[in-house]
Amino acid sequence: MYLIQVNKTGNAIQDDGAYAVKEFQEILNTKSLGSKALLWVALICDYDSPYKHFVEKERERIVSKDLYGTYEWKGSKNEKIADAISKYRAMQFDPLDAQLVAFNEKIDEFTSLMKRTRITIDNAADMQKVMIGIEKILGTRQKVLDSIERRGERAKIVGQAELSYLEKTESVNIKNG
Repeated sequence: MYLIQVNKTGNAIQDDGAYAVKEFQEILNTKSLGSKALLWVALICDYDSPYKHFVEKERERIVSKDLYGTYEWKGSKNEKIADAISKYRAMQFDPLDAQLVAFNEKIDEFTSLMKRTRITIDNAADMQKVMIGIEKILGTRQKVLDSIERRGERAKIVGQAELSYLEKTESVNIKNG
């Protein structure tokens, strides 16, 4: 996961930094929610979630089933969960990833339309337009994927790094006043 670290078993949050975010802390400190509920939020929201290929509503259902054994987890309606989802999305927001999510959702809609629609003489031209539209969306989506790849892997900010040249110079200037 990108924003919140999960242990190797995938069933607990192993990131003490989650307590620094009020909305996450409220979930972790609520007995009926806890670590598993925050994991649910992360699996629903995170751009790097293994469930990212599902559209949002389906993702909520599948994650609920996998974590809680039911497609309709009652905790998903909790106000604290809604607040944590909003905070998670705001903290993680990346325009390229958001575009990719939007393109994936539209491709899924087009795919569903194609599956449902039987091609006839009357609608063949319209279906051809849909296929051309899908082709254009796929091309643009690929450009977004290429941009994400060029951007490189996201890296966490890590402490105990050496000061940069500029920081060292500024530090010396401050000391010499």
